Amino acid sequence: MKKELKIILNAIMLVSLVFLYASCGDENPLNNGSNETLLYEEPGLVDSVVVTGCYDQTSYHFLNDTFLFNGYSKLRVEFESFSSSDRSRISLVSYNAAVTNQILYTKNNEEVNMLHSFEMSAPADTTWLELRLFLSPRVCGENDYRYLRARDLKIFGIK
Repeated sequence: MKKELKIILNAIMLVSLVFLYASCGDENPLNNGSNETLLYEEPGLVDSVVVTGCYDQTSYHFLNDTFLFNGYSKLRVEFESFSSSDRSRISLVSYNAAVTNQILYTKNNEEVNMLHSFEMSAPADTTWLELRLFLSPRVCGENDYRYLRARDLKIFGIK
């Protein structure tokens, strides 16, 4: 009886070890087949705007690169933003030889406080990109501090 119990316990341990080993995955994430390439990354604080009174403030943050997206059909852009004001706007703006100041993406007020992730068609020309932050506090007073910030910007090319 003891011998049979020992064999059963050994078999259970062996099966458990096999399941444990099989459940350990690779450190690399699975390839979802989307064929994305990281084209630009700006970790940490990308830009911010601060208002300590009753006035509007806009910040224009040009990305430190000129982009040529010929090999890609789409782009995916990710960044996180947060505002302490009830009236703010964040936009991604494109400049190229044909079109100046084309707004590719914009979110206002409550939609600013979130992780932004969106896809768009890749521009055909050489392009300069700008992240534009606008802050206009509706309610303000003495020593009132309002801000808008953008962090962790990534741009992916999708073939």
